[in-house]
Amino acid sequence: MADNNGVSLQAEVRTGTGKGEAKRIRRTGRIPAVVYGDRNETIACSVDAKELATVLHEHGRNTLLSLVVGNGDGRSEHTAIVKDLQHHPVGGHLLHADFYRISLTRTIVVEVRVEAEGIPAGVRTEGGILEQLLHQVEVSCLPAEIPDSISFDVTNLNIGDSVHVSDLSVTGNVEIVTEGDRSLFVVVPPSVSQVEEEEEEMIEEEEEMQEPEVIERGKRDEEEVEE
Repeated sequence: MADNNGVSLQAEVRTGTGKGEAKRIRRTGRIPAVVYGDRNETIACSVDAKELATVLHEHGRNTLLSLVVGNGDGRSEHTAIVKDLQHHPVGGHLLHADFYRISLTRTIVVEVRVEAEGIPAGVRTEGGILEQLLHQVEVSCLPAEIPDSISFDVTNLNIGDSVHVSDLSVTGNVEIVTEGDRSLFVVVPPSVSQVEEEEEEMIEEEEEMQEPEVIERGKRDEEEVEE
């Protein structure tokens, strides 16, 4: 399960908008953010980029947040989850965050990552390749029951075998809402490009083995000419 003890995160209210204001905020080590949902007004705020990155790394994206916005008389506290994140297309660092207010007594729909367990038989014995076609599925559940991830044992898969969303199993009052016929994993034969790469590597190795012989023969020929 995700960490559901309400990890605390401090936010500051922001009044300015636009690209110029966003750049100014980012220069201070913070990123623009918004808090919305649960029939309440949207709050424009900012959070410390490193602090948010640490929370995501240590607790996961679906952890429940105790989001404290502002200080003093204007302080407000919200139970929320991260709804969306924007990253820099090149650097990968955080640029913006959306936080969604939730009620602990109402079900929500969130994305949960899917992980493969084990190494397929088709990979171990036939040189196949395991391809993961879908990395996340949507589930519906109470906030306190959000799973960290959903695993599937791929050990017995051979080349040509595939796994669909309907093959996944979850515990508790968690329902997978992603379409059941969508493909998750498939074990495919070695690709043509992979075979070509292996052939090229073999040719290079043969050339490397032959090169010293050519050099040695050349030296002998030169010595004979000199004599």
